[in-house]
Amino acid sequence: MKVKTEYPRGFLVALFLLLMGTINLDAQDTINVYGVVDTISLDFDIFTEEDPASITLAFNIKEFIRNSDEDKYFDARLTYLLDDSAKIEKDIRIKARGKNRRDVCSFPPLWLNIGKADIDNKYFGDVKKIKLVTHCNSGNVNSANVLKEYLVYKMYNILSPYSFRVRLVKVKYIDTGKDNKEIDTWGFLIEPEEMVAQRLNAFALDYDHIGYELADQEETDIMSMFQYIIGNADYSILSRQNVKLLKLNDIDRPQPIPVPYDFDYSGFVNPAYAIPGDNLGISSVTERYFLGPCRSVERYNELFEYFFSKKEEIYMLIESFGYLDDRTKKVALKFLDSFFMYAGKKGYIQNNLLPTCRGVKVK
Repeated sequence: MKVKTEYPRGFLVALFLLLMGTINLDAQDTINVYGVVDTISLDFDIFTEEDPASITLAFNIKEFIRNSDEDKYFDARLTYLLDDSAKIEKDIRIKARGKNRRDVCSFPPLWLNIGKADIDNKYFGDVKKIKLVTHCNSGNVNSANVLKEYLVYKMYNILSPYSFRVRLVKVKYIDTGKDNKEIDTWGFLIEPEEMVAQRLNAFALDYDHIGYELADQEETDIMSMFQYIIGNADYSILSRQNVKLLKLNDIDRPQPIPVPYDFDYSGFVNPAYAIPGDNLGISSVTERYFLGPCRSVERYNELFEYFFSKKEEIYMLIESFGYLDDRTKKVALKFLDSFFMYAGKKGYIQNNLLPTCRGVKVK
């Protein structure tokens, strides 16, 4: 059976929702592999599915890579295979993103522009673009790094609802400028900021210079300790470096909540290109460096207790993840062990957190 490839407006909404799982339609709506009705109402959240989706992106990869440092879009063809005999396709636009990864990656992460889609879905709202994290460079190690960063997002989902959700995808890239050469690898989609804000009944703050003292203490402390545990010093609330700030529509929680993202420079992921900042005084991202706010010893111990209460769930997430080999998972767990085995012991806070914490030291 050959499927038509010309679809009316509203198609891309169904594509991204079909892409992620089963769709429940109202009784009067129907979907089949020949097309999509012009107006469709879908009540489905693509980031609740755990199984990987499979997509194909066809575009001129050589031209894209050559011009990836420019802030410009490129045409691409997105294909989703419904089954062995049916597929749906749509023209979209893509562009490179990520300041650091554009410099160090031969294949930088992407924006998938779905702005022309006619979205009638309470979860998507006004979403125009979706982030796709790519493999950066060729090779199995780089695919493993994508999977490890995906796990970091999933770990933080366990620790806080104020987090970006992610969806694993198996991607086939087709280079239309080089005899349709194919690249099969892993990637993952990141929940758009608009969806996060809608899910949490919040709105984004787009200004800088909000320090630790002005941010929500509970979530700031959890985020900062998490960044320390995974060995990530590539973030800042003050300059909003790899941190989004959300303001809840809740009078009982007036302070902005930090929501972290981009964990590729962490020791947990440990890609070859990750080099710690010169000002930190460490030689490797696998050396932890605490950048969180100064708190009392009692407060740090409370945080340790919270993370220990989530340890089993976090370890189970990694151990049960079927797309990483056992050796890679063992190394990842060993890195986490280097925190959990020693945190809470005498002198740990004084030697590892207080010397580098931000703000006034608390006795």
